[in-house]
Amino acid sequence: MKLLRSKDQYILIDRRYLKKMVSIAELNEDDIVLEVGSGLGNLTSELLKRAGKVYGIEKDERFVKFLTRKFKKFIEEGKLEIIRGDALKIPFPEFNKFVSNIPYSISSPLTFKLLKHNFELAVITYQKEFAERLIAKQGKRYGRLSVIVKAYCKVTIVDYIPPEAFRPIPKVSSAIVKMIPEPEIRVKNIEIFEDLVRFAFSRRRKKFKTIVREWCKKNGYEIEIKGFEDERADHIGAEVYAEIANSIPSK
Repeated sequence: MKLLRSKDQYILIDRRYLKKMVSIAELNEDDIVLEVGSGLGNLTSELLKRAGKVYGIEKDERFVKFLTRKFKKFIEEGKLEIIRGDALKIPFPEFNKFVSNIPYSISSPLTFKLLKHNFELAVITYQKEFAERLIAKQGKRYGRLSVIVKAYCKVTIVDYIPPEAFRPIPKVSSAIVKMIPEPEIRVKNIEIFEDLVRFAFSRRRKKFKTIVREWCKKNGYEIEIKGFEDERADHIGAEVYAEIANSIPSK
């Protein structure tokens, strides 16, 4: 089957990394796993060895037909369900663990969608640069995603994967990321917090104090901001964003 680079179809073929992902997920018969981008079923095969139930979301009809034939026995037994659709548009089934080699082109929106769901643990392969953005606390990788994710979970990079582990071979390196839903910062109102972070990073060239004043004026908030005269949005720690958002009185 021809894999299309234009559709972000890069298949992880190195069994060492597939097995490592499953090992990190600590799967057992009680686990219901969601996999996005099942592709040719390489990771699916490993998941079925450990998990009680696997849901695989796949957008490409060719892959869906291939997976349906390859895993006919597991589908008939009810251990696997292949869902054809766009993972960004369809509702997720109920699951407790998320283990996926996701299409890198949808990394950001898919991650935000995942964060809105209840789960026990997630093990995801991302592009190396994106993974480093997730864990960044400062520097050029630090951005909106870096701040917001800390209000939802603890993220660690477990291992790096070379391009040669995929077919076709991509131009970028990858990373295996582990997410545990244990927030690193305390946020009382997640909507206010996310709105502040998005607003700030859309104006990252302005001074942070000016940004907060503009945000407060836009929303009708009245809070006093001390300091930050010369700081920019990408030099402000996630805990500061949380502190400002938490100071907004509930309506």
